[in-house]
Amino acid sequence: MASTLDDEIESLRVRESTRRMLSDEPLRDASTKKKLLQLCDAHDAHKQQSLYRAGSSVTAFRVRDPDPNAVDDGRVLGLRFDIMMAAQFLRPYYVLLNRDHSQSRPNTREQTQFAANGKDVTDAPLRVHRHTLPPAIPLSGLATRHLGATQYASSGPKSPDLYGFARATRRALVRYHNRLAVIGDLRRSVQQTASKTVAEAASNGVELDPSSLLADVSGADAEAKQIRFDWADGRTGRLVLNDDGHIQKMVVIGATSARDRAAVRALLADEKTATGLVRRLSGT
Repeated sequence: MASTLDDEIESLRVRESTRRMLSDEPLRDASTKKKLLQLCDAHDAHKQQSLYRAGSSVTAFRVRDPDPNAVDDGRVLGLRFDIMMAAQFLRPYYVLLNRDHSQSRPNTREQTQFAANGKDVTDAPLRVHRHTLPPAIPLSGLATRHLGATQYASSGPKSPDLYGFARATRRALVRYHNRLAVIGDLRRSVQQTASKTVAEAASNGVELDPSSLLADVSGADAEAKQIRFDWADGRTGRLVLNDDGHIQKMVVIGATSARDRAAVRALLADEKTATGLVRRLSGT
């Protein structure tokens, strides 16, 4: 143990002396120094951008539609959604919004006069102009709920809930990608468990019927709320999740088209969430 500690101390001394030498000795090669400075600047910029994207996952910006016939003189409000999965940022999603003043409903004489003169009407509803969200996200429903026709209160027109729309949209995106990640984790766990079971049976000289093993896991719908399980003997199962990844129900159908409740109990083992099922299948 003493020898190991001495080796570690000596290694630290060598590293420290090397660091001091590199920091104290001027770089004679100007091009090398320039490259190092550029790398440092790029690293700092990347770090600052990553911190901003992690802390501000929704960014608003303004753009102009180049179409000369665009509504509202081409004014467009953009929302950028940054999603991080497995310690990496995914490609950003974008939603572009604009105002169609022809759909506004002025409720006062002054606002009616403004609309007749072609002037701005502040209560015109926001609507989705373009977006890059996957089809699994119920964007039209979210827009109707938060950005729909302006409702009038006793104190005047009520503005669309842009904050609520952005928050609900990002929540839907995060839930969707979490469900996709769960399906991938389940597939890997099932494949690893099957390989381990077969290898252990072979090493112990135990005869194992491979047809009884769970063979594959895959997504069964676009929203990743239904998961398909396939056994090697032809049985198939369908597991249904809610938005938060909680297990709602599961059905397993055997080769004779009869329900296999024993397989459901053996697979779930009273697990209530998809992540819990992943941990159980992976043995963690």
